[in-house]
Amino acid sequence: MRMKIGYKVYVLIAITIYVIVYFLVKLNAHWRFRTYAWDLGIFNQAFWSTLHGRLLYYTVEPFYTRTGCFLGAHFSPILLLLIPFYAICPRPEFLLFMSTLIVALGAIAAYEIANFFLKEEKTAMAFGIFYLLYPPLQGVALSDFCLESIMTTLFLFIVYFLVKGDFKKLTLAVILGLLTHEASAPVIGFIGLYGMWYYKSIKNRGFQASLVILASSIPYFFLAQAMRIFFGWTGTSSLWNEWGLIGAKGPMDLPLKIIMNPTSAWVSLTYDGISKIFYLLMFLVPCIFLPFLSLDSLIPAIPFLFISFFSSYSTYYNIQSHYPAFLVPFFFVGLIRGILKFRSIFHFNIHTIKIAQISLLLCILSSLFFIPILLSTSRELQVDSGHEKIIYSFMAEIPQNASVLTQNNIFPHLSSRFDAYTIPCPIWGKEYRQVAEKILNNLSEVKIEYVFVDIKSEPYSASAAELIVDKFVSSDKYITLREEDGVMLFKLREE
Repeated sequence: MRMKIGYKVYVLIAITIYVIVYFLVKLNAHWRFRTYAWDLGIFNQAFWSTLHGRLLYYTVEPFYTRTGCFLGAHFSPILLLLIPFYAICPRPEFLLFMSTLIVALGAIAAYEIANFFLKEEKTAMAFGIFYLLYPPLQGVALSDFCLESIMTTLFLFIVYFLVKGDFKKLTLAVILGLLTHEASAPVIGFIGLYGMWYYKSIKNRGFQASLVILASSIPYFFLAQAMRIFFGWTGTSSLWNEWGLIGAKGPMDLPLKIIMNPTSAWVSLTYDGISKIFYLLMFLVPCIFLPFLSLDSLIPAIPFLFISFFSSYSTYYNIQSHYPAFLVPFFFVGLIRGILKFRSIFHFNIHTIKIAQISLLLCILSSLFFIPILLSTSRELQVDSGHEKIIYSFMAEIPQNASVLTQNNIFPHLSSRFDAYTIPCPIWGKEYRQVAEKILNNLSEVKIEYVFVDIKSEPYSASAAELIVDKFVSSDKYITLREEDGVMLFKLREE
């Protein structure tokens, strides 16, 4: 007698394949110096520092935190729960693996949500695989280690436990979600609003749980801001000036600025309008626009849709970035519940597995548009392996305990030390060039033992390399140890 294999097994197999493929892609990028201080270098240094006695210490953003503790930049105590896993293999490569795995585990929640609503295991399996292939998720999965990779999976599990009524697991998921990032609090609060809409009756335990989620998220958000100050936040707003068109310094200023200046609000909303429309289409087309039939499922997406669409910062509305993590779970829920609404409204006798197959097909077709765009912005992946060998050979000459200043794309490889430093890329913008020059000026008072740059790397990192050479090592403080094919290693002169 043959034992029946549950369809969930196929989702687990898909997750395994997904993790292997995406990890190898990210590993290849890392070994080719296409991972960066923002964010892999930041997190590797913070994790390594914690293991060696300094709580989440990092050096990359002195303009955001006076103490060097990452909790001042973002209040993310969940990172402390990941330290034991990092301790198994304290290397940036392990962080790439961990982030890939966390993103992929969201497919389990996707399967469970689909199975809960549709009551069809085979269809749920298809939607679990759909989730992994969903184009807006790919930017999250391909990003360096980032907090958003944790958020997107936790958001999906929170929704699942909420609608299922599994309140013990819901409590744990909400706590973990809040501990991930201060920006997760508004989203989780809106998940509470969604739950209240979903359950409707105040006598229902699900409604009451949703009310508690909403009520706890609001004070937690302000607590997180206070904790950032406690851990040394400088109060500096983002240097990207994301809402400059409307005159807002941050998301908290945005509602008032919109009310006070509706003309600027319209200009801000319509800025780069084609890109913003395309961004939405990449969410909706694979879902056959079915989330429109279940708009209440998109309630938790409101906070990020609001701040991103009133922004002039294109990374907020670009599926190549990690920011779609704030939206992916809710468009997926909108798809599943939209199927139910479609069947009930139109009484159309189509099996849900057919809808799943159509969604998967559209998912693949959408990816055909996405992949060329991704590749067109990744020309720098076509690098000279001989040049890379030179970088590695130079890097091997820097002692593990030495202080070093380097550029964005080399920093992750040297970040397993307290005294590793880098600067923002000057061509990111005028404000970033000013900050980079200020950091170099401050570091001139510190005895940085080694300076390591590659002026032939991709443009962003090369611009930092050129500024370091021009502003930092042009004096007679440093001697040139080695120089080959644009790769330069300098050492502080002995006194």
